[in-house]
Amino acid sequence: MQKILLITCYFGKFPWYFGLFLKSCRYNPTVDFIIFSDCAVPDHLPENVKIVPFTLKEFNLLATEKLGFEVNISSAYKLCDFKPAYGVIFSEQIEAYAFWGMTDIDIVFGRIREFMTDDLLTTYDVISVRNDYPTGSFMLFKNNSKNNTLFMKSKDYKKVFMTDTHYCFDECNFRHRLLQEGEDIFAVDCEIESMHHVIKKEEKKNNLKAHFDFLVIEGLPGQMKWDKGILSFKNEFEVLLYHLILYKANRYTRKKEWECIPDTFYIDSYLIRRNKPNRLTGYFLNTWYNRIGPRLKKSLFKWDHYFSKKLNIKAKGIKTGTYELSRFSIEICENSVHENQVYYKNSEFLEMVKSIVFRNSFFIQSFPTRRYRFNEKKNRLAEYCVSGDIRILSKA
Repeated sequence: MQKILLITCYFGKFPWYFGLFLKSCRYNPTVDFIIFSDCAVPDHLPENVKIVPFTLKEFNLLATEKLGFEVNISSAYKLCDFKPAYGVIFSEQIEAYAFWGMTDIDIVFGRIREFMTDDLLTTYDVISVRNDYPTGSFMLFKNNSKNNTLFMKSKDYKKVFMTDTHYCFDECNFRHRLLQEGEDIFAVDCEIESMHHVIKKEEKKNNLKAHFDFLVIEGLPGQMKWDKGILSFKNEFEVLLYHLILYKANRYTRKKEWECIPDTFYIDSYLIRRNKPNRLTGYFLNTWYNRIGPRLKKSLFKWDHYFSKKLNIKAKGIKTGTYELSRFSIEICENSVHENQVYYKNSEFLEMVKSIVFRNSFFIQSFPTRRYRFNEKKNRLAEYCVSGDIRILSKA
């Protein structure tokens, strides 16, 4: 059995779902995990999980030493860009392993070895768990000099590593939607040459064998069960992992930290529960959190938009400027009577009306499914969608 080490860096405070991650790691005893973090180390860690005390400052110093140029990032989010370089930055830690990989902690693993078989590991240099782009949440690299320095094949890697701007270098420079629709990464306008470009170029030259397969579940599909290490969907398909990236960011989901993670739990669209649906408690929780609660919140959202538009109270006092996240941005300005307006994606100037329900919130003309809230202290906008999705836009 070829040894695997999965590496992640996490700074701040371990979130509510960290216990779920650790529980799923415990049931993968033949895979090792190492977390570089400044968080308090929890009691009773699984034997295959190691947390190394580490700070963002120490990361900058180590990356500067290993990469040979100055690295001075200020945001933990920026670390995503560095994931493909972990084989160089953490070279001492991976020495005893045949494969090393990048991963995140917002994950519930199934049986990793059921999917990452020795045949697969023997055949391929790089393994992604999506079929359309590299997965920064879980990707494996065969531990050798060629693969560990693969990121250096990008003509932009120094540009990426030497700025605080997040480029989604580990995946596809934020071109996920286009790639999901079947577009070719080389036919898509990109700001930088990402790992997707690099891997595909090396494949074409026969310098690399890469495996892309859809083994991950994301979004809010529900109908998942984790039972003593086995993760299944609809009681029909075994799954490698569930990525909570959209679950954790949705306003309607219940985010509860359990003191003791059970050996069996269920992952619904908006709820993670231990109770079976055919029991009274399970039935009540499922009905309230997955049906009644989200429907009430969606109805409130729609009624708020309807009456706010009818009353037509113009928004005022929001700081003007551009607010952005990745390639998405909106520009807030003022008209001659100091009412706020929005310039959005090369459109005309759109009116902003105040929400009658939520403080410091407003709707934009022609966008009934989105509500924005201005945070003056943090100088940013939160975009709330009727579906429950949230995006945070920072002032440029």
